[in-house]
Amino acid sequence: MKQAEAKWLKILEEELKKEMDKAPSVVSSHDFGHIIRVWKYVKQISDTNVDWEVLIAATYLHDIGRHYPEGVREHGPLSAVHAKKVLERINFPEDKRENVLISISFHDATFPPEKRTTMESKIVYDADKLDVFGAIGVSRYLIFNALRDKTLKETIDYALEDLPLRFSQLELDKTKEVAESSYEYTLNYFKKLKQETE
Repeated sequence: MKQAEAKWLKILEEELKKEMDKAPSVVSSHDFGHIIRVWKYVKQISDTNVDWEVLIAATYLHDIGRHYPEGVREHGPLSAVHAKKVLERINFPEDKRENVLISISFHDATFPPEKRTTMESKIVYDADKLDVFGAIGVSRYLIFNALRDKTLKETIDYALEDLPLRFSQLELDKTKEVAESSYEYTLNYFKKLKQETE
């Protein structure tokens, strides 16, 4: 992991900044802070038998498509299109690019688990979902739905429906262990908010 960070972290940070600078509008719920947190979660839930170069590249490039109008919902495939160009530009190892692109393409919750055919794709999917739980997760639900012009009631209803689904769809047992307390916190927050707004 440290070797992959030493080799790629600075390069990928710079490339992500370039991609976000040229994107039409950066979605604040999927900003640079989100990427850093997802990378932290990747390191937390991964074991030693993974390809860290694939994981770091997929993590840093997985949300590029989110910052384009056509990537408002399902943005993995669009992110992969942009990521492919980045991987070519930075001379990322050719034999690892397909795994990176699979991990990016199918990290949206709309894709069935069968699409995530590599351990790295499962890890990126799970790590991304971990960022919807906890205090940060609450903030992200509120910001994301406000940007979509949703009312507070609509946001609460969406969160209460979405949270159990996201938790149940986590790929790895280790991720569920890591997520459990933060998931309960987020769910209880929106239940309490619903009570107070009714």
